Amino acid sequence: MAAPDCMPDALCDFLEEFCMPGPSEDGLPDGPPSSAACPEPVATPHPKRTVACEVACEECSEVAWADAAALSLQENGFVVLRASTAEPLIDAATCEECRRIAAAQLARLFALLRGRGVDPRRDRFTFGEVCARTAGGRRPDMRLPMEGSEAEAWSPLLRAVDRWVRPVLERSQLAEDGPSGVRVDGAGCVTALPGAPEQHLHPDGTARGLVNCFAPLVRVDAANGPTELAAGSHHAGACEEQLAEDCCFAAPHLLPGELLLFDYRVLHRGRANCTAEPRPVAYVTYSTRRAVSDQHNFPADRWLLPPATGSASTTLGHDVTQCEDISILR
Repeated sequence: MAAPDCMPDALCDFLEEFCMPGPSEDGLPDGPPSSAACPEPVATPHPKRTVACEVACEECSEVAWADAAALSLQENGFVVLRASTAEPLIDAATCEECRRIAAAQLARLFALLRGRGVDPRRDRFTFGEVCARTAGGRRPDMRLPMEGSEAEAWSPLLRAVDRWVRPVLERSQLAEDGPSGVRVDGAGCVTALPGAPEQHLHPDGTARGLVNCFAPLVRVDAANGPTELAAGSHHAGACEEQLAEDCCFAAPHLLPGELLLFDYRVLHRGRANCTAEPRPVAYVTYSTRRAVSDQHNFPADRWLLPPATGSASTTLGHDVTQCEDISILR
């Protein structure tokens, strides 16, 4: 059997650096930056961009919208999926419940980190349950439990995401092994804390066949940090210097229940969170090729709690979901 087409650490060092706002006395951002630090991203028109990057999904006709979304994913490297009716793709109650659970789970993980002497807002850390890939980045990435009773709280959202994403991926050119090769590779929730600075443009990896789907749990707009993407930057390994000439940018605003699907190789960045509230976005990572998997982002041998007593699925138990106090995340 061929070795998995994974991402070596050397190819992911771009996650180490971010564009930071003005430092405080200790050299780190102190609270949310001013609104002046969060200008509305301006799209750069370019004749190469001819495929619409937003698609309205319809329950009654899967083929037309899924084909259009697959074409945008192929050409632009991303696509926004919105509902064609007043009913969102994921119902509001599901998004709100997952927001509450994510906040409580992250608060529990922060407490465990502090017990290890780690400051979750200032330090870089990597554990099997949660990681922050740059010091002071204020974007903790929490892995979701994928099995066991603790995963049940997330299952309505994951099922809803799969309902809309799978038809797109199965019709895309990325599905080189056919529809049966499309599978969920992992899931998580990344939270831009208040004061999270703007990131550098970066891909999530270099392997063909990995796709992220963002499912915002709160409204995402210019104030709390939309994801900005460079259309077409996944083609031929476009570098940052080429972007102004070869790509145009989009930073779509999203409501809970809408989805942003993008190729791992697309250059993108989270904008700064200029508000006083956390901005949680759940995500599901898909692999469209049997030999491709993301084995870089979370270590398999370093846990806040040992896997024997608590892994990614058992550390975040139901006792956590009862916590309503999310002030620790502000």
